[in-house]
Amino acid sequence: MRLDKWLALKFPRLSRESWKRRIAGKQVTVNGNETVPSRILAAGELVELILPGEKKEAAPQAEAIPISILYEDDWFAVIDKPAGRVVHPAFGHEDGTLVNALLGRFPGGLSDLAGSGRPGIVHRLDKDTSGILLVARDNRTHRLLADLFRTGAIGRYYDAIVRGCPEVARGLIDAPIARGDVNRKRMEIRESGRRARTEFKVLSSRREYSHLRCRLLTGRTHQIRVHLAYIGHPVIGDTLYGGRKRPGDPIHQLLHASEVSFIHPVTQEPFICKSPLPERFSSYLNEEESFRI
Repeated sequence: MRLDKWLALKFPRLSRESWKRRIAGKQVTVNGNETVPSRILAAGELVELILPGEKKEAAPQAEAIPISILYEDDWFAVIDKPAGRVVHPAFGHEDGTLVNALLGRFPGGLSDLAGSGRPGIVHRLDKDTSGILLVARDNRTHRLLADLFRTGAIGRYYDAIVRGCPEVARGLIDAPIARGDVNRKRMEIRESGRRARTEFKVLSSRREYSHLRCRLLTGRTHQIRVHLAYIGHPVIGDTLYGGRKRPGDPIHQLLHASEVSFIHPVTQEPFICKSPLPERFSSYLNEEESFRI
């Protein structure tokens, strides 16, 4: 269904024409991006809007927060996000976010296609996921990077420590993902959901846990976490999909965006960037050495 029609049905106190004007006025976003009234919505997409009488949130402010930069040029930067850091301001996290840090590090030098509250943000990582995040420094580069994500032209690799050991050393999880009906913060496998595909390879294993390298072939919300839990091997420390934490579990889930590879959107040169595994992985990796596959 068209976005403007869906909004008019969902919030009938405003006409469809009113919603068209609000969309044009950047008061409605889909998946964090500006959009058009004719946008056809798909199951599981996130629509955010400002209703009459609500005040638009204040623009985030620059903060002097240390930030780790793995790569930087005139067009984009690659940030090494720590676990526990929220990417952009939201309810309950109005400051201290990665966006606040980016504004302090790149004053006036970030794209605004995702809105004033998300300068430079082309894609996101969960709060408790660490690792590589791409940040666009201008709108043209933002569009080019967004196209690479949309077409699957960016290789995105994650390391995960999961409970148990998969039955196969390599595999492909092809299972559609939709937002939960009861808990809207939780995603679930559902036939009516959007197609989601994750490749995985077991790097090392023992009975209690395994070290996996995963590649995202699509980019759904919580995709790796949902898929690994679906096959019975949730990420250690993931309380949303893996149940309560057990004694000895790390504070933050053991999921790390460790590598990206793509053709640079401006120079057209091959580009690859890697992030080393953080300290919270070390004890699991050290104990696994004699169990390598």
